[in-house]
Amino acid sequence: MNLTVLLSTFVLAFTSYQSVFASANKFTAKSIRSGDNLISILKDHGFTTNERSQVLSSDKRLNRLFLTLDTRYLVHKDSGRTELRMFDSQTSDAFKIIKDGKSIKAFKYDPKYKISIERVQGRVYGSLMGSILGKLKSNWVAARFIDAYAFDLNQGNQVLRGAQFWFNVEKKYEESQFVKYGEVLQTFLEVNGSPIQKKFVRYKTGGVFFNEDDLLDNKPLHAPVKYIKIASRFQPKRLHPITRRKQPHLGVDFELPIGAEIYAPQKGTVLRYGKNRAAGNFIVIRHPNGMETSYNHLQTIDSRIKKGLTVQAGERIGAVGCTGYCTRAHLHFAVKKQGRMVDPLKYIKAYPSQMEDFLEKRVAQN
Repeated sequence: MNLTVLLSTFVLAFTSYQSVFASANKFTAKSIRSGDNLISILKDHGFTTNERSQVLSSDKRLNRLFLTLDTRYLVHKDSGRTELRMFDSQTSDAFKIIKDGKSIKAFKYDPKYKISIERVQGRVYGSLMGSILGKLKSNWVAARFIDAYAFDLNQGNQVLRGAQFWFNVEKKYEESQFVKYGEVLQTFLEVNGSPIQKKFVRYKTGGVFFNEDDLLDNKPLHAPVKYIKIASRFQPKRLHPITRRKQPHLGVDFELPIGAEIYAPQKGTVLRYGKNRAAGNFIVIRHPNGMETSYNHLQTIDSRIKKGLTVQAGERIGAVGCTGYCTRAHLHFAVKKQGRMVDPLKYIKAYPSQMEDFLEKRVAQN
């Protein structure tokens, strides 16, 4: 083969490679800016008022799309066609929005993510949240790390100045572009000078942060949900997000998607249920140990629930919603002991009852 033919072959091969590579990376990743929402993003990309309305009416979940500064969206424009791919920051929901001439389509889809694992480590100076954000700018990741130690730091334990921490977190890529962080998989934190390591254990549609010491916990109640993500803790003094008045938050808020299942944390009897302006759809259960647990803002209450019904630990009683005074879907879970509201995290285990056998077998296998 002479030099001219060799060079021609190389140029053809290189050009073909570039063409394939460009095709595979036709999408551009755009950052979410402060103040952005789906409406403003659609407007930025040439969607008219009527077209934006068509998008929002295509799927009601688009109205609940939650975007944060650490999430990106994808854009591809070609010959009058615009395609956006939007990713909810805190759920698995992802959507394609396509404008092709006068045609508007918007629908949920399942991305084929490529996932890499990033290791982040540091020491605590100031707040734990601030120290994590100093290493990785993601409120979602920082909050998930703190969720891993929600029960450990709720017992009067402290994170001392200079305490070490590290964690492994998923980074998700679509069309070769980073779009969002996934789950925090492993964590390490020095609490009162002692190391505590946790792993995220997946279970069906949920999962919990766990180490084998959690099985030794003798708290009387199990978690009422399969996925523990805490949006707000027990706070006797709190500024209410809606009324803007100082108002005690006498429970813990588990932030979950609408429709996520809620379970009885222990055997008990339904004391009352119904709907009111503040709590929305609610249930109150009395347990044999004299404790009462309550569940607010439910989307639905299971049809079999009635006053006096006996429920067992792990039985489904309703689904997460955003009824009553509510800004985002969550379960407000409260515990009353001897007539007094107490911090639920001091009385519930770090996992639901359905996971107990699964976790015990996992520890035994190790």
